[in-house]
Amino acid sequence: MSVRSRSSRGVPTAAPHDDGRGGDLARRRAWWSLAFYPVSLVAAFVIGEGIYSWLGGDEEGSAVWVVLVAAIPALVVFALPGIAAVVLGRQAMRLGRPDGRVPAIVGAAIAIGFAGLNLLSYVVQLMVS
Repeated sequence: MSVRSRSSRGVPTAAPHDDGRGGDLARRRAWWSLAFYPVSLVAAFVIGEGIYSWLGGDEEGSAVWVVLVAAIPALVVFALPGIAAVVLGRQAMRLGRPDGRVPAIVGAAIAIGFAGLNLLSYVVQLMVS
């Protein structure tokens, strides 16, 4: 049995697909996804360093391709909680919770800041050595 509402002309229309709780749930999940950043940091470190050492990276300057092959998967793993926060925050906004934008912005800012900091660190290291 479906709940239907009537338009101004008395024509039945489909009920909205969300009763208001879906937006709350998506917003809460967006905030909770940010709690996984410490786990993703450890996983990214293990993955990045593991690939780097597996490819024969050394301390005195490795080929750029070795650094990229190690860094890209590590950065993606680190960004997963931020990606989840953005997806869930946008879903909350679509479902009527405009405050879902806040965890989306926080998640994206952490991921972009971390990637930018690592890139800046690598460029400075190349310039100094």
